[in-house]
Amino acid sequence: MTIPAGIKAVRVTGRFRRPDGSPYKGSVVFQAPVMIELEQALTIISGRATVDLDENGEFSLLLVATDNPGMDPSGWVYTVTVVLDDGTTRTGSVALSSTDTEIDITKLMPADPAQLNYVPVKGDRGASILSGATRPTAANGTLGDFWIDTTKTDAWLLYGPKTTDGWPPAGLPLGPVTTWRLRDLPDPTVADAVYAGPAPTISTAQTSTPAAGHIKYAPDPVALSGTDRRGMFTWAGAGNMAIGVGTPDNTYVLPLSRFPNTYTSGQSGWSVEFGTDTSSLQLRFKHISPSTMFRLSIDGRKVSDLMQPSGGVTAGQGLSHLLTIDFGSSAPRRIRLDFSTMPFGGIYLPPTAHMWQVPLQGGRCMVLGDSISDGSALNTGGACGTWVDRVGRMLGCTDLWRESRGSTGYVATGTTATFGTRAEVDVIPWEPDRLIIWGGYNDASSSQAQIAAAAATLFDRIKTALPRCQVYVIGCWSPTGSPAAAHTNTTATLRTAAANARFPFVSPQTGQIYDATGTLVATHGPWITGTGNAGSLKADGNADLYVGSDTVHPTDAGHAYLARRILAFLRTVMPA
Repeated sequence: MTIPAGIKAVRVTGRFRRPDGSPYKGSVVFQAPVMIELEQALTIISGRATVDLDENGEFSLLLVATDNPGMDPSGWVYTVTVVLDDGTTRTGSVALSSTDTEIDITKLMPADPAQLNYVPVKGDRGASILSGATRPTAANGTLGDFWIDTTKTDAWLLYGPKTTDGWPPAGLPLGPVTTWRLRDLPDPTVADAVYAGPAPTISTAQTSTPAAGHIKYAPDPVALSGTDRRGMFTWAGAGNMAIGVGTPDNTYVLPLSRFPNTYTSGQSGWSVEFGTDTSSLQLRFKHISPSTMFRLSIDGRKVSDLMQPSGGVTAGQGLSHLLTIDFGSSAPRRIRLDFSTMPFGGIYLPPTAHMWQVPLQGGRCMVLGDSISDGSALNTGGACGTWVDRVGRMLGCTDLWRESRGSTGYVATGTTATFGTRAEVDVIPWEPDRLIIWGGYNDASSSQAQIAAAAATLFDRIKTALPRCQVYVIGCWSPTGSPAAAHTNTTATLRTAAANARFPFVSPQTGQIYDATGTLVATHGPWITGTGNAGSLKADGNADLYVGSDTVHPTDAGHAYLARRILAFLRTVMPA
């Protein structure tokens, strides 16, 4: 930020050290309104200022005071984001008073921006991040320290005057600490394994009449009638469930949480979970086309590796069907159903069976991307058949949101909208804990300046709107070992944008992995090698094994392979 003469400024400092006293590496980002007009008719294009921590874990930065006279807008504050090399991110909002010439950031008490009550809290110098099961006291803590409760994964900013009894009974909550850590991940070979229990018997009939005496558990907002009950369903990968217009669509639900957010928008991939002790159940669905598919999971294990045909008949007629699943015995089970182009009308259970709601696990993870993540005709089961679900299982995450649309990108709209447009309605309102952004292939015809600007705008928006979200960026896809110059240039552009935003990044073209500071930390080699030959085996690489006959999109084997490469990237940049 350029600060003209006569404008009151404050030097902001800070120090970040580990519990053992060693300094953290990382950066501090100050985000202000894009344009601030001053009393002297000067204009400052401010935007964002980023400063890296030095070898002592400290920083110093001169910033415009937020209470200069005649400012327009007035009452604004800085959004401050601290990114540390252990993968943690802390965000707060602070005001800088012109009565101070220098202030430690840890003496500023973050507050709710809607209240406009930013109060500098005076106290001793402090900026450590402490961890443990016991709240720090006056004897072992410093005012302004961040404290992480390792038993509850809560984070607090300690504030207020120290007393002989230690810190105040309640600090300022900064929100849950949900950082993915290597030690918390399941064994990927087990998490992605096929269910080993007795195989259920599955059959499908073109009918809407259930077995005699069965009770319908209807999804909200389908109207109840007769003996119907409200189903205790947990939606995964989607939200804002709605019914269609007219019969029979008004008895089936589809999610509206993907652009363009309408019932007929074609959000093909989503899931539902519930618990039941039944020996059999009947799933009511509407058969749309051969793309109407499902995958059953029992107690967290998929029964089939790939999505399965629904067994529906008379494709294109949209007729009601019942899919019967016979488990062979009554027992408490956790059931998951992944859907592809399959309107859901509820579950029928025998009158002696029970249904209950089950929680999801692993936080909410979203993927914002193009058809490589949304699926194509070259893989089975659309979006639920891509690398996304496999990575989710191997990370122990059941709430996978597949917010990708074909032919789109940072600049490219395809037949829908750019990443930036869709992020505003498909991502930000749903507050994911983790977000993976993979695109750029469809942007190659645009200028690098356009791509850079769009990526920077998107990343800035996500950092501001989702300060606690862990974000990972994947560079431009290449379906061959000899990517075009436009694709390699796009990857370089996205890597720079990710480094500026402090997002970990991987290049599929080289396998180079960069951490949140933009430092190269590993090189795993190119994801795709060789030239490919429309499905016929050649000895020059793996493109023929993993890329389909259109020479662009991955096959089922390709998505299984990509899941392992992406998992390796994520694990590399995760803290232990």
